[in-house]
Amino acid sequence: MKKTSKQYVPDLVSLQMLGELNYRRLGKLMRGQEDLDAWQFSIHSVGDQESRLRLALGKESRFTSEITLEFGPEIKKELLFKTTLSMTVRLYHDVKLAEITDGHRQYSGVYPYPNDAMLHRDEKFRLNQQLADLLELCLKHGHRLTETLPFQFS
Repeated sequence: MKKTSKQYVPDLVSLQMLGELNYRRLGKLMRGQEDLDAWQFSIHSVGDQESRLRLALGKESRFTSEITLEFGPEIKKELLFKTTLSMTVRLYHDVKLAEITDGHRQYSGVYPYPNDAMLHRDEKFRLNQQLADLLELCLKHGHRLTETLPFQFS
């Protein structure tokens, strides 16, 4: 009897499509203000929760740019867990693709499971899907802030 392997194989087509869509989503959010180096949005969501999404341009080269994304509640709440999210997104302009990095390295397409870092097998896809969800939330329920408000992530 032949034993079949249950090794995870990443879906590269879906991952690339997600990266292309995220690149387009970011382009929509920056449209008309591409010359700026930071963009801020207010997002009104269910339960009268106001959140902020901030995109800040980091390192740039001929074919790539890095953007720091910060997302969190408008009003700081004292909770036992962190309520803000921060991630680095690398834009590849030549192939029109966006993906999450941790600022100095890219995530691997596959991780052994279980692992000491507690990463999912498909960590790279999940993180990029989380980026897609945040960008879609901002596109559907957010509005661009033209003035810098006295709001900072802690």
